[in-house]
Amino acid sequence: MKPTHPYVAVAVWCVVFFALVPSISAQEAPVLRHTGVPQDWSQRHIVFSRDTLALHPNLMYREPRVLHQAMQRWQAPNSDVFRGADPSSAVASSSGQHRDWSVPMAGHISFDMFPAKFSFDAAAPPDCTNDYVVFGLATTGSTGAGGHANLVGFNQLYSGSPAGQCGTAPNVLFAYNITTAGPGRILTSPVLSLDGKKIAFVESISTAPGSAVFHVLTWTAGGGTIAVPAAPTMTSLTFSSAADDTTSAPWVDYGTDTAYVGSDKGFVYQITGVFKGTPTLSVSPWPVSAGTLKLTAPVLDSVLGQLMVGSANGSLYRIDTATGAVSTLVVAGGAGGGILGAPIVDITNGTTFVVSANDGNSAVLVEAKTASMAVLSKGRIGQGAFGGTLVHLYEPALSNDYYTNPSSGVIRLCGTGATDSTPWQYAFGFTGATMHSTPSFSQQLLTSTAARCTGWTEFFNPNIGTTLGTDFFFFGLTQDCTGTGPAGGCVARITNTNTTAVTATVVGGTSAIVVDNYSNAAQAASIYFTAENLQTAYKFTQSGLK
Repeated sequence: MKPTHPYVAVAVWCVVFFALVPSISAQEAPVLRHTGVPQDWSQRHIVFSRDTLALHPNLMYREPRVLHQAMQRWQAPNSDVFRGADPSSAVASSSGQHRDWSVPMAGHISFDMFPAKFSFDAAAPPDCTNDYVVFGLATTGSTGAGGHANLVGFNQLYSGSPAGQCGTAPNVLFAYNITTAGPGRILTSPVLSLDGKKIAFVESISTAPGSAVFHVLTWTAGGGTIAVPAAPTMTSLTFSSAADDTTSAPWVDYGTDTAYVGSDKGFVYQITGVFKGTPTLSVSPWPVSAGTLKLTAPVLDSVLGQLMVGSANGSLYRIDTATGAVSTLVVAGGAGGGILGAPIVDITNGTTFVVSANDGNSAVLVEAKTASMAVLSKGRIGQGAFGGTLVHLYEPALSNDYYTNPSSGVIRLCGTGATDSTPWQYAFGFTGATMHSTPSFSQQLLTSTAARCTGWTEFFNPNIGTTLGTDFFFFGLTQDCTGTGPAGGCVARITNTNTTAVTATVVGGTSAIVVDNYSNAAQAASIYFTAENLQTAYKFTQSGLK
């Protein structure tokens, strides 16, 4: 019998080619036509390796994030699969001559939270009309129509100076005031439906004792402007009436149309009917208690049915989604050791990575076995908060080589100096899928003891650099990159071939960063974020960082 779900056909096709060749040729592209690709915070928190994936091809049906990354990573240069090349366009240049856009808004994204990007057709050139990026802003709008816009989307993304394929400037696709009560605002990252028509996000209401509302918004092109936002069309579900949610973005399990999200008092909630039905709060055993403090966004290992979530108390929690049973791994051992970045979960090798700024001796990157919560490896990444200085450390990123063969890959992140709080970059290699405890590389990023890093975002672009392509790592630094204080904050980039950071000034540093395409069409391979000290949205090209 032929598979009836489009992802099944794609999964079978992909795995056959992954097992036989190192990349997928462009002639297979028609299989992937009309496949939309959401790229939000959750995309980079599921990782895998190709050889193990070939043994479990059903994972690409079960977890679209795996399919989307496989489409992007294992293509030949100039392929037209996953935002491929426009043959009439020049190859992207690293000359720094391309300048992109910035748009003033009524707010910015919270620190280490992400915008979300949607690509309408994975196998077509970038689309000026249907591709969009959306920013959820940490600003309060008055209730009802009007007030501040705090959910803003743009299309005509691939624009800048000189003009890209979409002209010189983006277009406001929609702008909504989503505030439903008092000081309600968006403090965490939004998540997109697979068809891009809906956006799920949390409104956090800080009025004591605090509350949190899960919204699913259906956007309309031309809905509102930044100055005069529209009232949204959305379903709303209050999931926490005793605490707000300032750090836990929702995770959506697309296969079951279910969301998981945490509150600031340590409860994890399950919501069904997210995009295809009516959002409904699950009861017993939900909500599940994972400590009593703020939680990271949860990440689902759909193979094991286990939800992984970190806490500000420094523990990693595993929740069985079938029974609600909770297991705990204590990672931190001292003040300031809370887990602030959402776990990175390898669903093919059954491992989970988390970061703490203080395990009682230093800052650490920990790899644990998801099924048993046993520590497989612990890498030390500097003094962190152990020296008494408040240091927040966030997510690492795995190199493109890891996805092919973990033993050939590395995991990179920000730590600190061994005896101070200056930001350093660290890289750890692997034996099999087990991380080494000693870094293969470390380097000071700044001499500033006040500058802090966001989490890291990785993106492999086969059309930039050598014939092997370029593996990019992007992150933000809050100050002192190109000047003194927040005015000298920056966006930073390193690559697999150059670990010296290239920076561009962004006042106060950046929010977390989302990446779009590897197309070589003009202005079409970009990154998106907001400035932390300016109410401004930015697009920079991956290569020019301008």
